Amino acid sequence: MSTSLRRRLDVGDLARLRWAMEPAMHPSTGSVAYVVSGPDSADDRISYELVVAADDGIRHRSAGARGPRWSPDGEHLAYLSLRGSRWATAYRSSDGEIIDLAGLPGDSVEFDWDPRGDRLLVIVSRLAESRTTASPYTVGSALDWLHEPRREMWLLPLDGPGMRLFDETHGVGTARWSPDGNAIAFVTDQGVDRERSLANALLVNDVRSGRTEELVPPVTPLRSLAWSPDGSTIAYLAASRDNASSAAMELWTIDVATRTRRRLAPDLDRSIGMPVRGDDERAIGPPTLQWLDSGSVLAIYAEGGRSRLARFDVAGDWQDLLPDDPCVLEFSVAGSGVAYSWSDSVTPGEVSVLNPETGASRQVSDIGSLTGEFGLAPTTRISTQADDGVEVEGWLTVHPDTPPGAPLVLQVHGGPHYAVGERFSFDAQRLAGRGMAVLRANPRGSHGYGQAFADGNLGDWGGRDFEDLLALVDEAVVRADLDGDRVAIIGESYGGYMAAWAVASSDRFAAAVTENSIADFLSSARGVIERRFWRSEMAGAPWENPDIYRQRSVITRIDRVKTPVFVIHCEADTTCPVAHGEAVYTALRGLGRDVEFLRVPDEGHFFNVFGALSRRLDRTRALDDFLVQHLQPTDGTLPPPPSREETSL
Repeated sequence: MSTSLRRRLDVGDLARLRWAMEPAMHPSTGSVAYVVSGPDSADDRISYELVVAADDGIRHRSAGARGPRWSPDGEHLAYLSLRGSRWATAYRSSDGEIIDLAGLPGDSVEFDWDPRGDRLLVIVSRLAESRTTASPYTVGSALDWLHEPRREMWLLPLDGPGMRLFDETHGVGTARWSPDGNAIAFVTDQGVDRERSLANALLVNDVRSGRTEELVPPVTPLRSLAWSPDGSTIAYLAASRDNASSAAMELWTIDVATRTRRRLAPDLDRSIGMPVRGDDERAIGPPTLQWLDSGSVLAIYAEGGRSRLARFDVAGDWQDLLPDDPCVLEFSVAGSGVAYSWSDSVTPGEVSVLNPETGASRQVSDIGSLTGEFGLAPTTRISTQADDGVEVEGWLTVHPDTPPGAPLVLQVHGGPHYAVGERFSFDAQRLAGRGMAVLRANPRGSHGYGQAFADGNLGDWGGRDFEDLLALVDEAVVRADLDGDRVAIIGESYGGYMAAWAVASSDRFAAAVTENSIADFLSSARGVIERRFWRSEMAGAPWENPDIYRQRSVITRIDRVKTPVFVIHCEADTTCPVAHGEAVYTALRGLGRDVEFLRVPDEGHFFNVFGALSRRLDRTRALDDFLVQHLQPTDGTLPPPPSREETSL
């Protein structure tokens, strides 16, 4: 069936969206455990189902489970199990028995098998975040790096109660057993100046003597770690410099005995461990890092809008293992295979297995790309040069049946130091189904193009980055023969700021949607974590560089806005508090401007990833209605949404 004859994706189809994630390769058989995730209309939240697949088909399914890890001998499969609103640790024995382990305080967010296979090292988070999301990453790995840590390390035997290790005041970021089981390497935040820096130390504890030694002092942010197969070396990711959210993550190794450190791939000017971001949680959690053999480490990095899985040799060279696959997001190494999750512009997410010796790859999951049922729109890379000669790129999604002169929606990502690209986007596909072209862009500040590009908007939010976006809009209008008078800008977080800044700085746009964004930089630098972030982004603290805080705040130029604006803000957002959205709405309404406001209760900053399905559907319908209203041509040719029968679940 041709693409034009298939039904187009619509708002209600969000409930049908599924993707495969968190692969775990069996140590010997070739079986792969992975998780199928997606919005669940019954429970009104993101669901997780653990799947075990072998060559002869699906062997096992378990609802409410995620984060699978095989025991060293492959006899047991441990995972995180949802118990009410908390994540506990459980395992499935070789005979299929499901065993819940002793309860631990808080959420289990990460664990590692003892090489002997009789106990687990578990990281527990006690962050008091919203319980509506039912994801450990909302109370664990991702947000703990932004907020004050409350992560503890526990030793959990398979046949007894757990015991807390290292009763210290600092939070534990991640921890791994040594291959011989005699030591535990872990990352802890021990920065002496928490106001100015987020510095993590790498420590090793000798389990037999109880002695803990510092391998890497607290200098810069440090993320994932992995022991070499022989236990002599630890690989880890560390920021290239302190107090800079734009800093690239570099891959290092340290010899445990000699303390000799070596940076791998020093000539690769990319942030290692940072995949391309999308509209689900993959790439939000801690980066995957594993040794392939004693001489090489596997990691992911973003190259423009693609996520590359690469082998990094200890000698300094690196090699892309899957150069033709757009976005590799996670992976697991065991035996002779590498299981990895991936996505492209028409595939939400599948899991495949790579033979690193032959380069052959086979798909093991079958979630479905949606192309069989839906007429999805192709996505094309476009690029242009800014007036200073810097090349910027974006991804244009246009349904093949869209006539010339269609409106354009520019979607700006958050961060600001992320990268988007050739990964499935529900927003892009849905809006393309409504007859709009969608442009997703990587302006200056985005990773994937080198450190200089990632630093390109420091102290300059709304400057060169905004000019990059305008240049890409002009290119897209010409490239796809679009209506340059009907262009909207939408975005969340930094993207929401840019949408509001755009209409306060230009009359280029016909409509704007600003979601969970910052409007007043001076009031945003309210706490230790926020001041640390803004010192980097605004080239100094508020009292050190107050002019830039005032000049680049949307609220200081709100009277210039003439464009219709839709403000969406979550009441439980602690990163960009709802007061910022209220300020924009109140000011525009007082000025008599065309403005709407949607307050979303009980949701936080990552609403678009983890939020309750019912509230996400309400938000998305309201957003689409706003765009159709303000981008509709005089002849009313934008197609209406499908009928209720077409969107029934």
